[in-house]
Amino acid sequence: MNKLRRLARNRLLDAGAAVLIPLFLYKWAVILPSRWSGFDFNHFYVSGWMLLKGQNPYTTSVEALSHAMGFEFATYLPIATYPPAFLWIFAALAALPPRAAFAIWVALELISLAAVLWLTCWLLGERLSSRGRLFVVALTVMSQCVMYHLLFSQAQLLLAALVLAGYAAQRAGRHGWACMAVATAGILKCYPFVLLPWFVWSGNGGARGRCRRLIGVTVFVLAGVALTGSALWRDFLRYGLPLALQDEAGRTFHFSLPALVINLGYLQYNLHPPEQARHWWWIAGTLVSVGVLAFGYAVCVASRRDPEAQFCLLCTMMLIGTVAVQGHYFVFLVFPLTVMAVRIAAKPSPSGVISLMLLVLAFNCLQPPGSAFFGGHQFLYLLVSDLPLYGLLALAAFFWRELGNIQTEAGVA
Repeated sequence: MNKLRRLARNRLLDAGAAVLIPLFLYKWAVILPSRWSGFDFNHFYVSGWMLLKGQNPYTTSVEALSHAMGFEFATYLPIATYPPAFLWIFAALAALPPRAAFAIWVALELISLAAVLWLTCWLLGERLSSRGRLFVVALTVMSQCVMYHLLFSQAQLLLAALVLAGYAAQRAGRHGWACMAVATAGILKCYPFVLLPWFVWSGNGGARGRCRRLIGVTVFVLAGVALTGSALWRDFLRYGLPLALQDEAGRTFHFSLPALVINLGYLQYNLHPPEQARHWWWIAGTLVSVGVLAFGYAVCVASRRDPEAQFCLLCTMMLIGTVAVQGHYFVFLVFPLTVMAVRIAAKPSPSGVISLMLLVLAFNCLQPPGSAFFGGHQFLYLLVSDLPLYGLLALAAFFWRELGNIQTEAGVA
């Protein structure tokens, strides 16, 4: 432990972090401008342009427009697969030339990243030292999940910023605003909706307050659906979402427990199952998803204390239980991992420090193994490719233990 303390106090770490941050920012500045025509920005922009022109991107192929505008086209996603609310953001951007729209979208991603980092530091306050803030920023900027997010113009940073802003509002006692922030994230991309029951339930005001929040957020969501086009939402659920989910199975860049179950089932058919088998394995994956989320909520209901650990646990369980969880979704872990680091620093131990280091490494192992050995061992290949999932499970176990310790201390008292 003394050796770890001496290593942690070494000022060379500070200097290295301070140097690496601008180096990675420069790397982004060099790489990102060439990504304007690539996936996923091209898909978003063309879909938004179609909405702007009164066309339905869920029933009309984007191929012709993609080629006409100089974009790349992915044959496996011929139609839009994001919710209408998100595509309307790009309908506004589609009024601009593609390169200008891309620059604005990248700026929004970076603003969202800055918001996530600022909110993380603000929420933890004095518990996170100045050095700790430097390391949080450095590790986030250098992480593979942020790099993948920027390379593929993803939406998760915006969603993570909205969810974390909702938690900040919850902490400040503004429970209605907290629910609205999380509901907005859900309207933009569905899966954050799994966090919404906690925000409705955990605020003050008793049963009457919860009822008011439930009614308010229900009206807000229904109004959002109506304003962005109920017919478009129907087509998204009928055509876009099934196509997106179908594309997510049988791949090694998904790190959720349902995805692992589905992939192991597909493995019996060399990852190309017949339709009936595909159907049943998707049911199995869905049941696993429901079970994971139900377990997370059961732990929170049983603890009734430590909302910070509850929020971190549910964010982690959301990633474990959502079928489509690619590497860039791990931007949601900036706050939970920092909370874990702060709690370990408060009661340091060799096992805690080493566990934290291993988790950070696991969440940066997003590329599947390249060894030729795994070519003939698909089962092992799938298991080894899921190192980030094992990190998620370990992170969830940490917060489960934290909530369990609260219960034990309450029982002793």
